[in-house]
Amino acid sequence: MKDYLKTYQMVLKTVSPVHIGTGKTLSKKEYIFLNNKKKVLIPDVNKLYQGLQRKGMGTQFTQYLLTDERIDLNTWLQKNNISPKDYGRWIRYELDCGDFLQEEGKKAIEVMEFQKDSYGLPYVPGTSVKGMLRTILLSYRLMTEKEAWSNERKQVSREAKQSGNKGKRYLSRENALIEEKLLHTLSRKDEKGKEVDSRNAVNDCLSGLIVGDSEPLSLEDLVLCQKIDENVEGKQHAINILRESIKPGRDIKFKLTIDTEICKYSIEDILKAAELFGEAYYEMYLSKFKCSDRPAGNSVWLGGGAGFFTKTVMYPLLGQKQGLEAAASVFEHTLPYKIAGQHKHYRDKDLGVSPHILKCTRYEGRRFVMGMCHLKVEDSGCG
Repeated sequence: MKDYLKTYQMVLKTVSPVHIGTGKTLSKKEYIFLNNKKKVLIPDVNKLYQGLQRKGMGTQFTQYLLTDERIDLNTWLQKNNISPKDYGRWIRYELDCGDFLQEEGKKAIEVMEFQKDSYGLPYVPGTSVKGMLRTILLSYRLMTEKEAWSNERKQVSREAKQSGNKGKRYLSRENALIEEKLLHTLSRKDEKGKEVDSRNAVNDCLSGLIVGDSEPLSLEDLVLCQKIDENVEGKQHAINILRESIKPGRDIKFKLTIDTEICKYSIEDILKAAELFGEAYYEMYLSKFKCSDRPAGNSVWLGGGAGFFTKTVMYPLLGQKQGLEAAASVFEHTLPYKIAGQHKHYRDKDLGVSPHILKCTRYEGRRFVMGMCHLKVEDSGCG
C-alpha cells in the first residue's frame, strides 16, 4: 500500500440501540404483529401475494390493501383462515419487539426499516459514519479555535434572530461559509489549469477521509425499539413508531482510510475530536435531562434519534447560552407554525435547553438515549 494511505480497522460498539433508516416505513398491512409472542414478522410481498393467488385470494387481498383501514395484516389473515403454517413460507425475516407491547385498542404501530444490503443483512453505510465524523471534526475546530471564529459567531447569532420562516434555507449560507473556511483547503485546479472556486466540494480536504461500509451484521442483531420522547424531568411519552435497531453490545466494524496528502486530520485527531465532542454534548445538552449520565470519553452518536446536537455545529460554534437561543430559533424558523406549536419549542429558552425533548427508547427494561456507540481502533496499518 502507498505510504501516504493510512488504513485502520475501526469498531463502533453499540451502547444503546442504533437505527440507520432507509426512509421506508411499514404500515400495519405490511407486517404481521404477534403480540402474544412479542414478535413482528416481515413478509416477502411477492411471495405473500403469489401464495394468496394460489389459494384464490389474490383479489380479496388487493381489495384489503386498497380499502380496508380498520384491521392489521395479522387480523386479516386470521379472518381469512390463513394459518401460520401457510404464511410462514412467505416470511422474509422476523424481529423481537423488545420492550414494546401493543395495548388493546391502541393505534397500530408503524415500523421503520433498517438499512440492509443486497443479501438482506443489516449494515451501516460508510456515508453515515463519515457524516458523524465530519460533524465531530468541524465541532472540534470550532471549540478549540474560538477566537478565529468570532465573526462567524456574531453573524450566525444575528441571522438567527431574524424573523420569518425560511425553511431549509435558514442559516444554510452561514453553515456553508463555515464549512468552506474549515474544510475547503485543497485549492484544486480544473482541466484547463484554472483554480476551482473554493466553494466547490472538490476542494474539501475530507475527500481524503475514506470510510467504508460496515461488515454486515445478522438479522439476529436487530430488535424493534419504540420511539420515546423524554422531557427534562424524565417524563416519557411513547410514540406509535418502532425502529429496527442494532442491539446494544454489538460491534459495527468498518475500514477507515486517510489519504494524508489530502486530509490533514490523523486518526489521533479524530479520536481526540470525538472525546471533546462527547464532553461538549454532555455539558451543553445531555446534562439538562436529569436521567442522563456522563458518557465515556470515546462516545459518539449515530443514526436516527441521535438528536439535533449531534447533527449540527450550532452549539460548538456558539456555546451553551447562544447555542440554546439559536437552536430555539431554528425550530421557530423552519417548522410549520402548527407543528412548532405542537412541539412547544417556545418553551425551550425557559427550560434552558433546545430542543427540550430527548429521543430515547427502552430495551430489556432499561432506558437508553438513541444512537450511542463507543468508537475505537481495532487495528492500524491493515491491508
